[in-house]
Amino acid sequence: MSKRKVHRVSINDVVFATDKNNPPVLHISSGDTVIFECKDAFNQGIQSSTDLPTDLDFERVNPATGPVYIEGAEPGDTLEVHIEKIEMAAQGACCIVPGFGFLAPEFPDAWTKIIPIKNGYAEFGKGIRIPIDPFPGTLVVAPPGEGEGTLVPKDHGGNMDTKAIKEGTVLYLPVFVPGALFGVGDVHAVQGDGEICGTAVEVDAEVTIRLLVNKQKKITRPQIETPDFFMTTAYAETTDEAVKIALRDMIDWLEAEKGLTRQEAYALCSCAVDMRISQLVDITPGVRVVLPKVIFIESES
Repeated sequence: MSKRKVHRVSINDVVFATDKNNPPVLHISSGDTVIFECKDAFNQGIQSSTDLPTDLDFERVNPATGPVYIEGAEPGDTLEVHIEKIEMAAQGACCIVPGFGFLAPEFPDAWTKIIPIKNGYAEFGKGIRIPIDPFPGTLVVAPPGEGEGTLVPKDHGGNMDTKAIKEGTVLYLPVFVPGALFGVGDVHAVQGDGEICGTAVEVDAEVTIRLLVNKQKKITRPQIETPDFFMTTAYAETTDEAVKIALRDMIDWLEAEKGLTRQEAYALCSCAVDMRISQLVDITPGVRVVLPKVIFIESES
């Protein structure tokens, strides 16, 4: 068996839109590992409390490092994105951007807070420190049609801002174009579900990911698996519609993978599944439907 390779993609190799015509910065084999050097969502434009988000070029925010071409990935396949390691810089930032955020009309002024990251905590200040729980907010493959900005989460991934996608998690993304053209960025040291002001603790980071082509698994939208949970996700014009889409996907999965009737699957979701908001601010709100694996009893041999 050949040893899988480890590659690195530079922090300078970024895109601000995902597109099937983007030239790949790296070709890898399925099963290889890539260390992605990621700029923060502000494209490193916020370094002190005097730097305001209104000073940024919004055509060049939320950079995604890549894209990476995975040999053998074809439309209809699933790309397994194994998050192996996240290493962050020692400083992050959270901003209020005028016109952006869940309560945008109530907070019209630009504002910046620099947040040191020390000894496993984000030091928010005023006697407040938050245990870090890092994850990449943007994980994306190229969509089948026209390109999309990396700020928009849709069926091809994008700016999902789903804090469940952290070290030890596998994200499943549908493949729409040859090679998948995968990119990653927008790392958060920590974020609350919803990301309600529009930003979290945005930070530069290195993200180590193993990329594997799965030709058996067929999906329409991103799915997430941790050692303890299986999750379906959806992004839509409204939160209500996103919940319905993700719930239907979970019911479909329970039918296909666990042999339940549709009625049983629907009822099981009511008894055991949690509906969680991932983000409410990125154009198409996102949700995840969370199923605990502990409810399934392994068959005795």
